[in-house]
This record gives sequence, C-alpha cells and structure tokens, in this order.
Amino acid sequence: MLGFAFATMRGRLPSLVGSVLALLFAAVLVTACGVLMETGLRAQIRPERYGAAPVVVAGPQSTSILKRDDGPAEMTESVPLEEPATIPASLAGDLEKVPGVRNVVPELTFPVGLLDAAGRAVHGRAYGHAWESARLTPYTLRAGRAPASPGEIVLDAVLADAARLKVGATARVLGRDGLHAYTVAGVAGAGGSRQPAVFFSAPRAAELFGHRDRVSAFGVFGSGDPERLKDRIDAALPTSKNATARVSLDLKNSLKDGPKSGDAPAAAGPVTYVGDERGFAEEPRASAARETLVMLSGSLGGISIMVAAFVVAGTFGLALRQRGREIALLRAIGATPAQVRSMIGKEALLIGAVASAAGVPLGVAVGRWMFGELVSKGMVPDVFPLTLGPVPMLTAVALGTATAWLSARGAVRRATRIRPTEALGEAAAEPRALGRARTVTGLVFLALGTALCVVAMSVAGETAAMSAGGIVIFLTVGAALLGPWLVRIAVALVGGVLGRASRVGGYLAVANTRTGARRLAAVVSPLTLMLAFAGTIVFTQSTIGHATVQQAAEGMRADYVVDSAGPGVPADIARAVRALPGVAGVTEVIDTRVIGDFHELGERTLRPYRALGLTVPAHGLDLDVRAGSLDRLRGDTGNTVALSTLAAGSFGASVGDTVRLRLGDGTPITPTVVAVYDRGLGFGDVALPYDLTRAHTASGMADRLLVVGDGSTRDRLAAVSPALTVTDRAGAQADRDAAAELNNWVNLLALGMIIVFIAISVVNTLVMATAGRVREFALLRLVGGTRRQVLGVVRWEALLVGGVALIVGMAIAVPTLAAVSYGVTGSAVPHVRPVVLAAMVAATLGLAFAATLLPARAALAGRPAERIRG
Repeated sequence: MLGFAFATMRGRLPSLVGSVLALLFAAVLVTACGVLMETGLRAQIRPERYGAAPVVVAGPQSTSILKRDDGPAEMTESVPLEEPATIPASLAGDLEKVPGVRNVVPELTFPVGLLDAAGRAVHGRAYGHAWESARLTPYTLRAGRAPASPGEIVLDAVLADAARLKVGATARVLGRDGLHAYTVAGVAGAGGSRQPAVFFSAPRAAELFGHRDRVSAFGVFGSGDPERLKDRIDAALPTSKNATARVSLDLKNSLKDGPKSGDAPAAAGPVTYVGDERGFAEEPRASAARETLVMLSGSLGGISIMVAAFVVAGTFGLALRQRGREIALLRAIGATPAQVRSMIGKEALLIGAVASAAGVPLGVAVGRWMFGELVSKGMVPDVFPLTLGPVPMLTAVALGTATAWLSARGAVRRATRIRPTEALGEAAAEPRALGRARTVTGLVFLALGTALCVVAMSVAGETAAMSAGGIVIFLTVGAALLGPWLVRIAVALVGGVLGRASRVGGYLAVANTRTGARRLAAVVSPLTLMLAFAGTIVFTQSTIGHATVQQAAEGMRADYVVDSAGPGVPADIARAVRALPGVAGVTEVIDTRVIGDFHELGERTLRPYRALGLTVPAHGLDLDVRAGSLDRLRGDTGNTVALSTLAAGSFGASVGDTVRLRLGDGTPITPTVVAVYDRGLGFGDVALPYDLTRAHTASGMADRLLVVGDGSTRDRLAAVSPALTVTDRAGAQADRDAAAELNNWVNLLALGMIIVFIAISVVNTLVMATAGRVREFALLRLVGGTRRQVLGVVRWEALLVGGVALIVGMAIAVPTLAAVSYGVTGSAVPHVRPVVLAAMVAATLGLAFAATLLPARAALAGRPAERIRG
C-alpha cells in the first residue's frame, strides 16, 4: 500500500501544494515560537559583576503564592518582581558560620547617573557600589587609589573614557540625595563588565543605597566545590524554597479567612546562585525577560498551533473530498477500509514530515529575528543570549506530521465507514445532512464560545482581554463544523435576489452553492477565521489604546513634565522646583508595578498592575475619583491605597476595604482602600503613597514631576539643574504615544504572522477548490455556456462566499469585541476605525475574488472536450 500511495501522490503533486505550504508555514511559526520559549527556559547569562565570587546570595526575583495543596500535587503561581529585592545585612553572620565559608562580601547596588559638562547622562545606565565589593568582579585599579572619603569616587574605565575623566578630575553624579560633585580618586577596570560602575566609600554607598540594615547581595568565598557550598548554605539559611514552604500555612489560612491587616505572608528568603546562575543575580531584569519570552512564545505558539490544526484540517479535508471518486473506486474493487486509511495515513505522514522539515530552517531565522526585535525594543535585556537547541525543531516536525496524519485520517473517516456503493454516490453528489458527531461538536463549540463571552464580561482588565483569542477559536471552530448549514442559510436568504439580479450567472451560482455547500464551507472557513482574528486583534488593541489615550489626555492637567537625564529626580530638586516663582503645584510621580493577590473565578491568583506612587495633593493630575479621596493617600507604612474601577472590581473591594498587594520588590502589604478612580488605563490601576513607593524602589527618586505653572515657568525649571529635561503637555503626550506603540508591537507581530498564515491557507483552499472543478466548467462549456458566462458564475459564487465569510466573521468578532470592551473599559461598544474595517472587508472580498477567478481562468483554458477526458 505504501508503493501505491507514492504512485497516487506523483499524479497529484499540484493538488498537494496547498497542504504542503500550510504545513510548512505552520512549522515556521512553531519553530520560531519554540526558539523563543527555549531561550526563556534554558538561557544562562555569563556572570561578570559577580564573576569572582563562587557563590552569590541575593534576594528573590519573583513572588509566589500557593494556589493549591493536595498532598504531593502542590501548585504555586509566581510573578517576576519589578524592583530588585534586598536581603538583611545580618545574614552575613549566618553565612560566616557555614562550614567551608572563608569570607563574605556584602554588595550594595543602586542606579546613579554620571553627567557630562552639558548635563547629559554618560553611557546610559550606571550603577553605584561600595569599593569593598569591587573584588566580586574583580575590579583592579588602573590608576589612582580607593575612595577614602565621602567626596571621592572610583570610576569604571568605560565610564571614565566616555566622560573623558582622569584621576583628580571633578565628576558630577546624580544619586538618591541629589546631584553632587566628587573627586575621581581612581580608575578601575574589570575586562569589560556590562554594567558601568561608580564606586563610593562604604558610608557614602550606604547613604545612596537607602535601605538601612539591608544589602543587595552577598558574595561568598569558600573552599571546595561551589555546588556543595551552595547546598550547605541552603540548609543553613531560610532560602526562597524554604521560605515558600514556611509561608504555605499562612497562605492557606488566609485563603479561608480573607485578607486582614497584618496577615500577609512574609517575603520570600534569599536565593543562592552558583555557576552561570550568578548572571541572573546581577541582572534582575533577566528574570522578567525569561517570563516575557515564555509567555509571548506560549501564547503566540498556542494560537499558531490551533490555527495550524484548523487550517491544515480544512486543507486536507478539501483535498480528500476531491478524491472521493478515487477512494470510492478503491473500495469498489476490493480495498478494505483499513487499507484505504493506511494509504491516506502514509501519504499524510510523508507530506507532513517533508513540509515540516522544510519549514524548520526558516523558522529558526524568524525566531532569531523576533528575538533581535525584542532586544532592540528593550523588552529583553541585551545581555540575554539566544539559545538554540534541537527541541523546537523536532517539536515542529512532530506536530506538523501529527497534524497532517490526524487531519487526513479524520477527513477519510466517513468514506471508509460507508459501503462502496454509497461512497460512489457521495463522490458524485455530496450528502446534504451533516453527521451527528459533527453537528453535536459544532454546537458544543458555539456554546463554549458564547459562555466564554459571558465570562469575559463578568471579569475585568487583563483577563477580559486575554479571553479574546479563546472566544474566537471556539466560535470559529463551531462555525466551521456547522459551515454547510451556514452556507445553505445564506443561499436561502439571498438566493432569490441573486437569481433575479443575474438570470444565468446568479441562478447557476445559487444552484451550485446549494448543492456544493460542503465544498464552499471549506472555502468560507479560512476566510472567516482571517476576518475574525484580524478584527478581534486590531479592534481590541484600538479599543484599549483609544481608552488609554483618552484617559491620559483628560487626566493630564500639568503644564510641564520634568524628567531627569539620570535614574530619576531627587527629592532636593523637587523641593527646589516647588519654591520657584510661578509654580502653583508639584506632584512627584514614581512609575512602578505592584502585584495584586485576590480570588478570581473561585481561584487565588496573582496579577501585576501598573502603579504609581504620588505625592498628595495631586497637582496636575486628575484620576477622576469616583469614591473616597486621594488626599488620604499618605504615609510610608503601606496602610492606604487607591484603586482604579477595574482593579477594584478584580479585588471585589470598595472604599474602606482591605486588599492584598505586593510592592515592586515583593514586600507584602495589606492597605485600606481610600479612593476608587476611573482613569486606570491612562495612568495605572493602583496609586500608592509616594513615600512608601520610594522606599521600595532601587533609585529612591521620582521618575517625573508634574508641574502646574505659568508661561514663564519653563525657563526657571530648566535652570534648576542641568540634569533636568522639561516637556510641555503636548510633548508628554507624544512620549506616551511612543510608549504605546512599543507595547502594541507584540500584538501587531502576532497578528501579522497569523494573518499571513491564514491568507496563504485561504489562497490555497480557494485555488484547490476552483481547480478541482475543471470537469464541471468543461461541461458548462459543452452544453452551450460561454467562457464569459462561466466566469460570471464564478464571480457570483466568489461574492457569495466572501459575503458569507464577512457575515460569519463579523458575527464572531462583534460579541468578542463587546465582551472585551466591556471588561476593559466598562462599555460594550468597541472603538472601531471605519477605514480599517473597510480595508478588512476589501481584503476579504479581494482574496475571495482573486483566488477564485485566477484559477478559474486557467481551468477554462483549452478545449472543453480535452478537459473532460483529462
């Protein structure tokens, strides 16, 4: 049977092109996403800052909760932290008692800005340290000496060269307590460390670090194997693993009793790093980058696999329906159902393996490009290496082969289950009735999609937006399974109109559509999928983006926005700005991220929220407070918070209630809600007291100042410090728009890749469907139809197919968008751009016409009698 399968394939190579291209592009998408996921899971960063320390003990880079504890089936959820976590300095004594430890070196890391003569930051981000920790790299003095007083520093050679500073020169450094001048006491080098460093004396470094009795990390020097030393340290200290187990009981108790003041779980303990893991200790952003890569590749890869299965199944189904006569004849001359299934299965395995393997190299190239784009846009740090292994490639080939085999076996199932005479009859005229299993499955998918729409409208924010893909998949699969019904319904509704509009072409198009509903349903399905996906992704993005821009524009009342050339705006500069003539009010703002801890759909969950710490009264900022007052947002103890209406809905909280939050560095708090506001999309869903937020950030400075002042204020603001950048309201809006475009890039990338895939499938399906009608067109010519009349029939059919796809696609996209819009913005009316919608409609109809008429013209070439014999 294998030889016969090869023989039949050689005779049908043109008809296999569609299946091969669909599988090839599926392998490209799966391989590219697999490359990103493998990088997120396996990539290691070569340690540099801690390169000389065999073992590093640092704070955790994520925070976790225990979601379920069913004996051995314990499940936790973790979210990366926005800010670096610190650990107690007192742990040094415990570390020194561990057998094998010779020396423990504390490390303080904090962002600083080295400014040149024009007030510009030198070399982007720089970090300050105490000189005592220089041995962790190790740094060695190339010139000068170590800092001996608070007014002296040692510069990294990279920074010294960039700023053209030598020993004895004066350098201006922006830190937590403002812009100060220092004498360059020495220049040190470490063989090209990726983090330009400024070294201070130990007392001065502690002041700039700002976290009393805490450190960033410890470098541990000892004897023997570092792995064994790590094990002994883990056994002696409350490391993060032990800390997670230690707080499990608190978490389970709080699950039962709800949040109370003071019952938040303790922060996780320190984490021990050895080998290449030390690179993650010195680059806190790497942990969040891993999470970004895994989540992005998982969501994009999952959607790609579902779309690929959907498209490939439709392509194989259409190809096998066109072979109905061949399969029926094989049954009639004695081939058993098992032999036919074996032949089709072997063909599919060969096609799947060859096409998937051919797509792997291009998939690797696409994965490299995607990773490079993520790095260039700052979503992944440039120190994060791309990791390539065989697993994504083997997975793509295995998935492609399995998809082809399952699709082919499913498509040939009915032809091998009925009697040969019935198979011959169905090859001549397709059955009108749908199978019971197909009907039930289609109805189930429609019910699931509808239920998910209802759920999306009952939740809020990110969960509602993330449900869009699932709704589209469920509804589209349901529509595809029930496609022949939809085609017949459409014909029943518009058939009379088409018949009157065109007595020949329209009438024949309606008749062909009514009798070939299954064939046309296979053509409608990919068009529907393309329109539904494109409409959902584009208009979900435009709905959220429009609401965000509108809220930001309405809520920004400041005349000027003051930014810093360094890591932030220190408190002394903010005080100086407040004292300027003409300044009516100043609000210090810190942008951060916090993590909410609440129940959703009956399950405990963690969710990150954009947050801002702000001074009150909030001058130049109108969050549209609906309940309570922002003026109560004071203090540094973590006992007050303001929530957006979306966040308050997720927590199920109102003014006076207590909620669970974790700050940017993982510190748990249980504040009381003092205000609920409506402009969370524009500014962030959580507002915290400024002093509290400042105490739990690395820089300890404001990210920007919102200034209300008169027309002469701008020049005075610029004169306060050379480190300041002053922007008016319009300039601030332009900066926000640029940031929004960066965030939208991922969605546009996903949309582009999936739409290209679906468009290829649409063209393949339409070309195959039209090319399979050569004998039908020849018969129309032989009974007297002209070439123009036959093309007229095809045009009316293409219009009918495109119209059905438009109606069904919009019927899927509209409830999806309404659910997402209601969950995110509180309004069920999405923001739809008429020009974009018109372009989508034109693209759908254009594909339907182009991919139908071009092969139809080719099918009509030559003499009809020769086409009949062929």
